Amino acid sequence: MLYIFDKDNTLVGGLVGNRPANTPDEQQPLPGVLEKLADLRAQDHMIAIASNQGGVAWGFIGEQQARALVRDAGQKVGGVDYWRCSCYDERAAGRPGADPRFARASYRRKPRPGMLRELMREAGASAADTIMIGDQESDRQAAEAAGCRFVWAVDFFRRS
Repeated sequence: MLYIFDKDNTLVGGLVGNRPANTPDEQQPLPGVLEKLADLRAQDHMIAIASNQGGVAWGFIGEQQARALVRDAGQKVGGVDYWRCSCYDERAAGRPGADPRFARASYRRKPRPGMLRELMREAGASAADTIMIGDQESDRQAAEAAGCRFVWAVDFFRRS
């Protein structure tokens, strides 16, 4: 089974004001994550991260910084088998400071299914053998578009 997790507010937290973490020091595993992922690993399940990193499109962080944040999150939760991030956000198009390379639509940005499909292909997992866990409606929509099951992070980790 392949479990694909959103990153921010699903695996790690660290909101600074109204923004997600922009540095590894700002992101920490959320309650229940380390234990639940350890259980999944012990059962030989594959673990992946699919994270929108739209701050790149808006010019808040660079592409390498975004990738480093996803890698760091994977390490902080005990390791992941695969990860992807999408630095695109079409809402940033034409905005001051936006990075035109990423301020556009992409099949990879959730709610589109691109990252999930790439992860399933890389892992050799079918949609029937994949579960997406997230905290946003865009996570649910991406799972639906990819044909896999979806579980809300609050339910998966039994958070109140």
